Amino acid sequence: MQALKDRLEGVRYHRAHDGQTFVSVTSAMRLVKILLNEPDDFYGPPALAKVHALEGTGAHSASLDWLAHAFGWLPEYTPPKWPEAHGDERRWTNVMHQAQKGFAEFVEQFEVEPIGIEQEVFASTYGLYGHVDLYCSMKRKRSRVKAVVDLKFVANLMESHRLQTRCYGKCIPGTNIGILYHANRNTGIWKIEEVDLTEGLDDVAAVANAARLYRWAEEKKR
Repeated sequence: MQALKDRLEGVRYHRAHDGQTFVSVTSAMRLVKILLNEPDDFYGPPALAKVHALEGTGAHSASLDWLAHAFGWLPEYTPPKWPEAHGDERRWTNVMHQAQKGFAEFVEQFEVEPIGIEQEVFASTYGLYGHVDLYCSMKRKRSRVKAVVDLKFVANLMESHRLQTRCYGKCIPGTNIGILYHANRNTGIWKIEEVDLTEGLDDVAAVANAARLYRWAEEKKR
């Protein structure tokens, strides 16, 4: 029971202006991952998990802050500062460099034009909200599409990552595709996986039901 509580720790709520309570996609997905018996995101060997988790957060910032600066949304780009808890400043500098370099290659290759970066979005039908890493216009198969892009600097992609991307897609009407950008922290080598937003709708509904359970539990605590 304690292990379950530990994995559910950190649930976040947002009360919209119309009084509706939204549950974050990330929080709802925690319950879904438990029901699917899926482990938490794998960042590497247990002894290095904390270090690699810090690198993942930093790599997100390095990539998205660089993009914001490249399109004039930020006045300058500064690589994420090394946290002492990481323990290896030289490695940190290399990981941030590789993350930014690889993401820049992705942006150039697919002619990415940002519409929103870390944008807060809501889906009233599902009672979900979230912060999408990147909502953009990009070139795909000889045409331009609108895509939600979720950046992953983990060792392996899991089914929950695809489901989370589908949920984000439902938060922004008119989105054509979902993209999982999966990068190696050490080398910067990256690949993308397209997520069909028209599939897995029952799975999205399951996440919405998990959100309802969170709201129900919160109301019972009052």
